[in-house]
Amino acid sequence: MRRFISFKKTSGPKPVLIVHRDVSGKAFSLLLMLALAFGAFHCAQAVSANRGETQSNVVDALEAREGKVAARRPRAAHAVEVRGLDYLVPSSKKPAAATRSALEVMRNNGLLRGYSLPPRRLAFTPDGDSVILPPSPEAKGPREVSVIFHGNREKKRIALTFDTSDVGEPVAARALMDELTRLRAPATFFVCGTWCYKNPDLLRTAVDRGFEIANHSFSHPVFTRIPDEQIASEIKGTEEAVWKVSGSKISAYFRPPYGDTDARVEQVVAQLGYATVMWGIDTDDWQSATIREQIRDRATVGARGGDIVLMHTLGRYTDDALIEVVNNLRADGFELTTLTGIMQP
Repeated sequence: MRRFISFKKTSGPKPVLIVHRDVSGKAFSLLLMLALAFGAFHCAQAVSANRGETQSNVVDALEAREGKVAARRPRAAHAVEVRGLDYLVPSSKKPAAATRSALEVMRNNGLLRGYSLPPRRLAFTPDGDSVILPPSPEAKGPREVSVIFHGNREKKRIALTFDTSDVGEPVAARALMDELTRLRAPATFFVCGTWCYKNPDLLRTAVDRGFEIANHSFSHPVFTRIPDEQIASEIKGTEEAVWKVSGSKISAYFRPPYGDTDARVEQVVAQLGYATVMWGIDTDDWQSATIREQIRDRATVGARGGDIVLMHTLGRYTDDALIEVVNNLRADGFELTTLTGIMQP
């Protein structure tokens, strides 16, 4: 401990060193008070920072619950928050059974354009209009063999579909979902079970935003080269993965990896309650040589009502091409919807 000292003259030739202990005690008290004040200041700063972070997290959670999506890329001057595809109305109480029946009658008669089952699944266009996203079918046991290449040709509706692989891809797929949400464009994602476990937050995001989720196998094998038992295991494994990760049931659509299928595969798929889904437009966006303009043109030039457009979450330029794909299709009078949507009369 540092002490204060002073000198006092005596009758002798040399001064005598005398320590003032009362001064020493006061100095120690002063230093202690300064140390406590310094510590309290830093504690206050830490509490303030934590409080700000907590408030930010609460705001993010509330915005997410309202369906608002904040861009995760570096914010540009024009960046805005928009509602997601899955719009949660302020009064989130479930309607009574009688009300649901009445609303269903109105929807089926075309009197309530934006209604779908469940009623919280609404999609919005940039102009503020709403489009119907019909409920997806579930796999409920064996069905007749069905191979889908397109939907209803009499309606100007198109389905954008995206295949995942079996890898982790938090950046590319996130950017794709954010862009679709910003454009307010519905879509159907064919997911692999392994992808679901490696990207749980992405799967939950897709479900929360109202994107349709369909089956693309568990580990992305060539289906014509594996036995019936493995085919069943691959499909059921993804069904289970989607349920475990998101708490949501998968749609009764199966797209074989690489588009590789035959009569045997399609028969096993149908026994599991699924329709086999192919496509009418292939953008080849997964090819390293494919550029943005090619994706845009392949997806839009010559498009017809009921078309199924094939793209991939790992496509190098898919995210960049989306805005032109969506805008060009809408400019040509097409309504973007889910795979279920293009099947409607």
